[in-house]
Amino acid sequence: MNLQKLFDMQAKLDADITAKHPVQEGENRLEKKVLALLVELGECANEWRGFKFWSNSQKPRVHVGIPQSYWHEGILVVPVEPTKGQIYEYRNLLLEEYVDCLHFILSIGNDLKFDYEEFLDRRFTVDGNINQFFLYTNISVGEIIRYIGTDFARYSLYATLHRFLKLGRKLGFTDEQIEQAYYDKNKINFERQTNGY
Repeated sequence: MNLQKLFDMQAKLDADITAKHPVQEGENRLEKKVLALLVELGECANEWRGFKFWSNSQKPRVHVGIPQSYWHEGILVVPVEPTKGQIYEYRNLLLEEYVDCLHFILSIGNDLKFDYEEFLDRRFTVDGNINQFFLYTNISVGEIIRYIGTDFARYSLYATLHRFLKLGRKLGFTDEQIEQAYYDKNKINFERQTNGY
């Protein structure tokens, strides 16, 4: 996976978002990005479903067939009365949620001056199951805010990214799938900004 390319693409998207939605006086944009990442991690876990011990449906619904006409600018809009003859689009909703998280990790990384060489030098020896990787990643995200304004915030980001990438492998995603899904969602995010999302 070409992480540097993804960070560069995210920087362009963030610049476009900031141009259309300037940072307000007193606004802590980084804090909001961290909260958004935590929300997206929850949505990703929800699509994975493996923690839902109370449900008979604990498998991810990764290839959901949804009529193309139900999607508007990447957002699911279900009509009250479906029409006959719909063309179905099969989407991996778990991968889409995973990539939504990646967007925020990259954005936070850009804010914290992510250094690829420094990231590679950091070794994180964490192993576990998927539940644990969701939890470990959430803990690392919380550490970003705890240490904001220090080098430890960036190190916490490195731990977050490392654990998050390992989570992706545990979920069965290849680097190529993640990268392509990122490109696809990045394009949608630019379109959303153009269309006043």
